[in-house]
Amino acid sequence: MTRKPIRVGLPSALALAWITAASPAGAADPTTADCLTANNSSIDLRNSHRLREARAQLLVCGATSCPSDIRKECLQHVDEVNAQIPTIIFEVKDASGRDLSAVKVTMDGQPLVDRLEGTALSVDPGEHTFLFETAGQPPVTKQLVLREAQKERHEAVTFGAAGATPPPQPEQPLLPAAQTPRSPWRAPQVPQTSGARLGLQRTVGLVSAGVGVVGLVVGSVFGAMVLSKKSDAQNACPNACSNQHGVDLWNDAASSGNLATAFFVVGAVGIAAGATLWFTAPSSGSAPKAQVGIGPGALRLKGTW
Repeated sequence: MTRKPIRVGLPSALALAWITAASPAGAADPTTADCLTANNSSIDLRNSHRLREARAQLLVCGATSCPSDIRKECLQHVDEVNAQIPTIIFEVKDASGRDLSAVKVTMDGQPLVDRLEGTALSVDPGEHTFLFETAGQPPVTKQLVLREAQKERHEAVTFGAAGATPPPQPEQPLLPAAQTPRSPWRAPQVPQTSGARLGLQRTVGLVSAGVGVVGLVVGSVFGAMVLSKKSDAQNACPNACSNQHGVDLWNDAASSGNLATAFFVVGAVGIAAGATLWFTAPSSGSAPKAQVGIGPGALRLKGTW
């Protein structure tokens, strides 16, 4: 009787190799219940991205003692999980740059390897905290984020690395007092402003004249308004006003006339006061004192010069 050879694809062959390597010698074969439980657990573990534990469960349900349909499904998922698991290679050196292999590595507080052999280590995707320990050196901690399906990532780790200390700078000798260069002292130059050049009285005179000009301009505006409002009032009430609208127009015209008169007075007084202050200003050697007050229809000037 001739036996037909069994054809095994490459992915399944890799999965079988994983099962053979992961099965301890003398371990009992999983039962059908164990196979079903392992298959269901692998699904939950893959969903939570605990891929290494999921692979361990898939190796259980991929054993030869499991039903053929479950075994086939688990072997297929082993290949998928292997492709998703990221791997990392740690390159550890001391402060002088020499390679170190006697290094214990823990990941998230759990042992990962007791010694580094330069091979890629399988880890779950996500953020992890790695602790590296070797004899005679303080431990080194690294926090890394590994992506799913990222393979053979190289990460450098250095023990005893310290920041370079800058060499001490030589002290600069102090020069004796006799050798200290000195520059002649000069009083600071204070620029003269236009107000200082003109004198206080003439400055006040310019301000007063400016107020007077503004008063004349505003008075002219109100004067024009008076003419317009008076014309409207005359059109509304040629003789005696018999309605409130006409009365309001005459009142508005009268109010505008009063304001125009007040501003004309302020303008005239301001210009007159400004001219007086300007032409009676003392010479630059004296120090006049003046105060100006402006009110409705008047300008008040008080001072000594």
